[in-house]
Amino acid sequence: METTIQRSVSRSRAAVGRLRRLPALVGTVLRAVAFWLAVVLPIVYLPLLFVEAVWATSIVSAMLVVHVAAVLVGSKYEPGSVIQR
Repeated sequence: METTIQRSVSRSRAAVGRLRRLPALVGTVLRAVAFWLAVVLPIVYLPLLFVEAVWATSIVSAMLVVHVAAVLVGSKYEPGSVIQR
């Protein structure tokens, strides 16, 4: 029969194992969000190119910078990959 201490130790080891996988999980999620942002963002800012307003130019410029960053971060994302549990 398993004692309370043994159960606590096994739970602690399981928690440590999950914490060790956390950075990889966060990186995968960040790459996935950046990938899909890079895919969808042009749909948003391309129509703004035809708006003749000062604010539109500023917003399009900012969106282009975000788009480039999203392409760089999301470039190594593989849409078919499965996150290991």
